[in-house]
Amino acid sequence: MRKVFRTPQHFQQLLFLGVASCFFALLLVRLYDLQVVKGAFYRSKADGNRFYTRHLAAQRGIFFDRFGEPLVVNVPKYYKLEDRSSLYSQRESISHQTALEEMVIDADAVEYDIERHYLFPESTAHVLGYVSSVTADEIEANPDIPVSSKIGKMGLEKVFDDTVRGSGGTVTYEINALGKKQRTVEEVPGISGANIQTSLDPFLSEVAFRALGDQRGSVVILDAETGRVLSLVNAPTYNATLLSKTGITSADELQRRQKVAAYFTNPLKPFFDRAVAGSYPPGSVFKLITAMAGLEQEVLEESTTVRDEGVLDVGEYSYANWYFTQYGRVEGDINVVRSLARSNDIFFYKTAEWLGPIKLGEYARLFGLGERTGVELPGETAGLIPTPEWKEESIGEKWFLGNTFHMGIGQGDVLVSPIQLASAVQAIAKRGARCAPRTTTQQQKNESNCTELGFTEQNLALVVRGMLEACSTGGTAYPFFEANETARDTTLDPFDEIQNGAIACKTGTSEFGAADGQGYRKTHGWFATIFAVTPEMREAAKNASQGGSSMLEPAAEEQATESATVESEIVVEDQTTKKTSAEDYSLEELYLQWGKRVQKDGYPKKLVIVTLVESDEAQPFKEGSRDAAPIAKAIYDWMSGEISQK
Repeated sequence: MRKVFRTPQHFQQLLFLGVASCFFALLLVRLYDLQVVKGAFYRSKADGNRFYTRHLAAQRGIFFDRFGEPLVVNVPKYYKLEDRSSLYSQRESISHQTALEEMVIDADAVEYDIERHYLFPESTAHVLGYVSSVTADEIEANPDIPVSSKIGKMGLEKVFDDTVRGSGGTVTYEINALGKKQRTVEEVPGISGANIQTSLDPFLSEVAFRALGDQRGSVVILDAETGRVLSLVNAPTYNATLLSKTGITSADELQRRQKVAAYFTNPLKPFFDRAVAGSYPPGSVFKLITAMAGLEQEVLEESTTVRDEGVLDVGEYSYANWYFTQYGRVEGDINVVRSLARSNDIFFYKTAEWLGPIKLGEYARLFGLGERTGVELPGETAGLIPTPEWKEESIGEKWFLGNTFHMGIGQGDVLVSPIQLASAVQAIAKRGARCAPRTTTQQQKNESNCTELGFTEQNLALVVRGMLEACSTGGTAYPFFEANETARDTTLDPFDEIQNGAIACKTGTSEFGAADGQGYRKTHGWFATIFAVTPEMREAAKNASQGGSSMLEPAAEEQATESATVESEIVVEDQTTKKTSAEDYSLEELYLQWGKRVQKDGYPKKLVIVTLVESDEAQPFKEGSRDAAPIAKAIYDWMSGEISQK
């Protein structure tokens, strides 16, 4: 040892050199690993700290009405940046005028978001829906959605969100160690969402919504020839613009949030789509199906009569006709046409008995009841057409004759939605061809959406004659008696009568829930009608069309056009003092504008309207003739140019 290390100092020097050599060797290996092996990775991380990419919302696609005009537009919401160089600058909401003034001084000090403005914000709310900020759950379900996105929450906005949302752009900034923007490195423009053409007539929707007033209920209007949905209205409703836009000032935003919060706590459920998701007993409107089934199965013919003595006794049970219950009167011998006109329960008790629940259920399903229509809206109910097997499995009871009686008049366990019932009536209006109801026209180019049900012309004519009689003196739908006084020509085929201006209809009053202390159950009111667009209606609209204009004031209309067609340019326009939505217009003003549009784009040949008015606390016993029929009459009168401002 002494020969190798001559002195202790020599040993220490060699040890130090060895350790130092190892250290520098390890350092060189580490440097090689960092700069050569993992150099690209760490350069990328360094660049990630030097650059910041911000996602930009794309222009959302526009929904157009049946006239090719926008139902919703994209509008910019402007903000002034407190520190335009900061990535996380505080920002203040400003008006368009202030935005213009600020951009003249420093364009980079102003930025904008895109918000939705609905032109018929309440009457089309349940069809179009609304947009709002994406939630954590929605991002988890679809990680490709940027955190800053707004997506469709209800209606067509939700169903077609992937189509109309588009693909957002990006802007990349170089930043310093303090997170301040140094320069813009790259801008990638977004791709606008696709536009969607709907079948909606928003003017009819607005009239229907106003006709409903404070009542809870629904109105569905279909084109009888195609099944296209012209209107689908619910009350109560919500303001879609209120949920999709934010206030300019803090006071405005506070007020908006309070109104939105009230929607979510409202026990009347303004977000509930009664027309599509609601299940109700159809009441006497179902008698149209019972009559059609009886005629097709030949348990009835035109001359078949049933004697109404007020009450039908079966063993220890009694089943009364509504006319006897309310007025103590009877109809005597009555046939199918008169029974539809008078909505006679006894006749349809017997018809249902002759058919039996299985066969009657088959015809109900043939009309589309008990299954979803497939309309492009979320939450659709299938309703219920009960069977003996269903009752035994679900309730644990056998099926009795009384169940068949109740089924025959649309009571008991029968449940339908307004759009299902409208679709069933549309099949009668189109001479036995049922067309699937649709709200968007791109899914209706194929004519196969209509299915022939195989009914005979003679049987259809008998049912329609009964509907014509229901809307005529001596029937049940008294709001239309006067109109049919001059419109009817009983020498014609019933379908020709409708084409000449006569109105066919069916009233319904449906019981539900438990009986009160006096033995009465609460009731909903139904009304279904078929009528053609007459030459008189066309002439009235033609005369009015000279004064029609756009739903938007000129400057706002320009913005709507730009929003619908231009991908990147935003038109700055103040809409705060202009008429920009239907609620700003009177019914007369709406009629003038509607007249202009139908002159240009045409009318449906024939309409089906189904109205539902729900029982409520103020009036628990709603009736088809008293409560539901006047809503359809208000729409009919408005289309005829007879405008009430009520």
